[in-house]
Amino acid sequence: MKPPVSELSPLYQTMIAATRQDVDHTVLNRLLLTLSDDELAHLSQLAQRHALYAVLVQTLQSPKITAIETGRKRDLKAKAFHLLQYNIAMSAELLRIMALFDTHKIRALAFKGPVLSQFAYGDISLRQYGDLDILIEKESLTKVITLMREHGYDLEIELSKESLDTFYSCVNVIGLHKGPIRIEIHWELLSANYAIDWKSTTLWKQHGSVSINHRSIPTLAFDDHLIYLAIHGSKHMFERLEWISDIDRVIRSQHDINWRRLSAKAEALGVKRMLLLSLALAQRFFQLELPLSVHQEIDKDPMIILLVRKVIRLHYTDQDKSDTWRTFFILWQMRERASDRLSFLYKALFSPKFDDFKFIQLPKRLAFLYPIIRPYRLVMKNFRA
Repeated sequence: MKPPVSELSPLYQTMIAATRQDVDHTVLNRLLLTLSDDELAHLSQLAQRHALYAVLVQTLQSPKITAIETGRKRDLKAKAFHLLQYNIAMSAELLRIMALFDTHKIRALAFKGPVLSQFAYGDISLRQYGDLDILIEKESLTKVITLMREHGYDLEIELSKESLDTFYSCVNVIGLHKGPIRIEIHWELLSANYAIDWKSTTLWKQHGSVSINHRSIPTLAFDDHLIYLAIHGSKHMFERLEWISDIDRVIRSQHDINWRRLSAKAEALGVKRMLLLSLALAQRFFQLELPLSVHQEIDKDPMIILLVRKVIRLHYTDQDKSDTWRTFFILWQMRERASDRLSFLYKALFSPKFDDFKFIQLPKRLAFLYPIIRPYRLVMKNFRA
């Protein structure tokens, strides 16, 4: 096995080698032996920051890993136990909520979270997630919120009646919480600020399912889930290695991917470059094997390799530091169509987001002021002394 991303520090190389699906224990032992005790402690912290701690611990528990003493293995496992308990509780709540929706004839698709952990990692305990994401039909929204309140959930924002319609038309998701459990109810898959015209109505025509604790949970179709993960990771410039690992594991979990259909769907949405970027990163970090046709697509777009280098410099080395304007320019470069870049610019500056409604809630007759409030907030946020 080739060393993972050779320009990275030994710590990053070790973490990547330990969180691959096809671990080379010889290479990993050699990398582990180069680390000091302090660096081994930092390895644990780094894995937690990149949301790959459970995968790291699972790998290091193997008897084939001889470079770590038994006592340290026990300590790592003890810390991972709390994550396991949390994931079990979250998965149980997802099953309960999906059953509740089913009882009340509410169509719902779960995505990311336990569903992604199960079908991509083969285990609900191996992927870290802080909330449960559920997509519903917009016409069910009032019914869903009422139902969730009845079952002990509180909204993360209390909306006045005068601003409800504006909020529902501008924002795509609302969070609810009950103790440590947080759920995000989506009525559109993507925020308008993504400037991607992906209507959620198309997602209901064909969807998949994942079995959790012998219960079938409806989820996004494979192509849709993968494209969503590529968009989501790109939006955050893959600052967490988990998002690259997700792409790698999802691809490896399937044996009959229709690459032509996948590419055509991404191209129709204007996110083919984001999809190819995510695949290129998975290949670079985790040595994901891709078909020749995908390599050819990557080679045809020189911006892909440039973006891979920028992601690595920004989040995996100390060469660059991220700031708002550099981030915005990189996101601009991720869009392959000029019309989408212009739309992205406009919506990033003027399309209301959740935080704008937290800042102020306007009655419907004054909703036209939100495109003024948003740039004001952006200026205050980025130029505050």
